[in-house]
Amino acid sequence: MPAEYTDFNSLYADFMFWSIIVGVFTFIWLLYSVIVFRRGMVDESKLEKLEPGTFPRERDDIKLEITWIVLPTLLIAWLCVLSWNSLYDAWGSMPPEDEAFVVEATATQWNWAFTYTEPIVIEESADGLVYPIYIGVSDTGISVSTGTMDVNLTVYWENNLSTVMEFNISGGSGGINTFLDTNEVIDITIKNSDGDVVHTYTRFAAQTGQSGQVYVPCGRDVIMKMKSEKTDADAVLHALFLPEWAVKEDVVPNLETIIYFTPQETGTYDLLCAEYCGMRHAYMTGKITVVPSPLCEGGA
Repeated sequence: MPAEYTDFNSLYADFMFWSIIVGVFTFIWLLYSVIVFRRGMVDESKLEKLEPGTFPRERDDIKLEITWIVLPTLLIAWLCVLSWNSLYDAWGSMPPEDEAFVVEATATQWNWAFTYTEPIVIEESADGLVYPIYIGVSDTGISVSTGTMDVNLTVYWENNLSTVMEFNISGGSGGINTFLDTNEVIDITIKNSDGDVVHTYTRFAAQTGQSGQVYVPCGRDVIMKMKSEKTDADAVLHALFLPEWAVKEDVVPNLETIIYFTPQETGTYDLLCAEYCGMRHAYMTGKITVVPSPLCEGGA
């Protein structure tokens, strides 16, 4: 089911309702016909001897024919009206690119790769943590504050995935002045005096990428620019499908396509390929995680 705040949620409910109505009517009529007109229930000697390709004019029922045309036409027209809002959301109201969070998605056989066009920060505190942790990162150092004088913490950080450095904080704040390459991934882990992890922080810089996993901010328009990459074989057709927001778009060789949505709840959701693309098509999956932001209720 799509998220409750999307137009697709109510549309799904409406389509399911009318599908059940039509299905119940159809199967009741089918069951009635099978029972009443089964062999042996009618004297076949009294049946008309119809010839293939002809139909007696006296058997015409213009009212029935008009009803059979008008009612399904009205039902289809009503479903088209219901689906208009979702159609407009999916293809007719693209948010301004300069205000949206843009991610470049590359499809291969059989993987999704994502590249950020601006930095994204992922933070998570341990369950039950009774004090806040605020982290500041710049190219000249790291600062950490907790708002409490009674906690001693150790901050571990790495910038190039090979060297891990650390410093202690006490009295509610601490920091280190050092050169940070903000064009690389920055990982920070904070532990308490017992060695338990109480907070994690990861900053992906612009032009850094991930395979099979992408993070997007909550409450902000997200645009994914998609392409199909040519590897050893020719590029093939894929389709990025996000069930949580009920949006899907083809990823076409030699053509950039887009998909956009606005997540309003944090969490981790499935990401799939919905276009058959070869032997391992079923394994071409991924995860999309919506992280808190000031624009999202409950965001940090």
